[in-house]
Amino acid sequence: MKEDLLYYLWKFQKFDKLDLKSTKNETIQVLSTGIQNYSSGPDFLNARILIDEIEWAGHVEMHIKASDWLKHKHQQDKAFDNVILHVVWEYDADIKNRSGEIIPTFELKGKVPLSFQKMYNELIDSRDEIPCLNQFSSIPEIVKINAMEKVLIERMERKANDVLQKLSMNGDDWEQTAFEVLAGNFGFKINNEAFFKLAHLLPTKILSKHKNNLFQIEALLFGMSGLLAGKDEYSRKLVAEFDYLAAKYGLMNEVLNANEWKFMRVRPSNFPTLRIAQLASIIHRQEHFFAHLIATESYENFVKLLSSHVSDYWQKHYQFGKITDNQQSDMGTGSINNLIINTIVPILFAYSIYTGDIELKEKAVAYLENIPAEKNRITRFWNNLGFKTTNMFETQASIELYNNYCSRNKCLNCQIGIEILRG
Repeated sequence: MKEDLLYYLWKFQKFDKLDLKSTKNETIQVLSTGIQNYSSGPDFLNARILIDEIEWAGHVEMHIKASDWLKHKHQQDKAFDNVILHVVWEYDADIKNRSGEIIPTFELKGKVPLSFQKMYNELIDSRDEIPCLNQFSSIPEIVKINAMEKVLIERMERKANDVLQKLSMNGDDWEQTAFEVLAGNFGFKINNEAFFKLAHLLPTKILSKHKNNLFQIEALLFGMSGLLAGKDEYSRKLVAEFDYLAAKYGLMNEVLNANEWKFMRVRPSNFPTLRIAQLASIIHRQEHFFAHLIATESYENFVKLLSSHVSDYWQKHYQFGKITDNQQSDMGTGSINNLIINTIVPILFAYSIYTGDIELKEKAVAYLENIPAEKNRITRFWNNLGFKTTNMFETQASIELYNNYCSRNKCLNCQIGIEILRG
């Protein structure tokens, strides 16, 4: 048994409420369950409980065993001073607060219908790919849609919080933060960390001074990446230009180690050298990337914003000194969509939270609905169950549901699981 079950039982009052008594035979009436707390501290805040006809306002804490209170050292934590009721599955000890007063305890064991316990155990103990596999087809479509929408918003808000953390580190500089998020996603998973370091070490305030000179932007980016090597005439010119600019801005001691970049088992079109050239092209064409991002009003304009047209050298090279014919050097549609999903949408969500402008979230969701669905193992799994993913909104939601709910048996936090447990 997990404490998640106790939270569910308390939140939805899924137990026999007739003649409720504490372990000390005090009468109990729940006026308000309180608000579930997902941070540190008591599990439900600001509840209202009648105990022996006296109304108490305060918090509710939950444990599988009453003695878990002592294991978690709540008796030493002032955050638990205002707990008015201790809800447990099994009562095995009297619990006191820091003042030495016994906290009223309510034992759920024996109050929960056996039919509910059976359904819960079948879900949690399921060995199917998703716990509700056998019941999924019987769930109303509206419940599935609502579940997907809920987890999609959670996924976007989690990514938005990552953006806001970077923003805090950058002193609320949105341009620098947007550049770092964009650059990090140019790594396309395998080189994310190296790209983020590169952007963090090379402020937009420096790059913007050279916005009109693509050659100088390449010199700065390739020089700071540690990948710049004088293997041909063009790269030797970049080396000379970077040496000059690095001395001017005091950058020489900040250069990344070339070993931080990964080329092994990476397709040439995804080589970090070509990706850096594409990033340089975007910087060259868009001086204030964040400002353009916020002002852009359509999916088509975002495609234009992120489309890269690399310099002549990179039209025929994947790496320095190696000429290649018939290569795809500009950013493909799939890569652009990836950047919209992982850069544009999280930044819009983050800025919506920062400013309180709800319309920005609605815009972000609309962009996801404009992108065709991704085909992968997870989306094929849902499609085989009859839940079709037709756009990236549904793709992202289905991935979130599968990875962070189904695979972790978090049925009590999922609207589909809740629907099943309602019987």
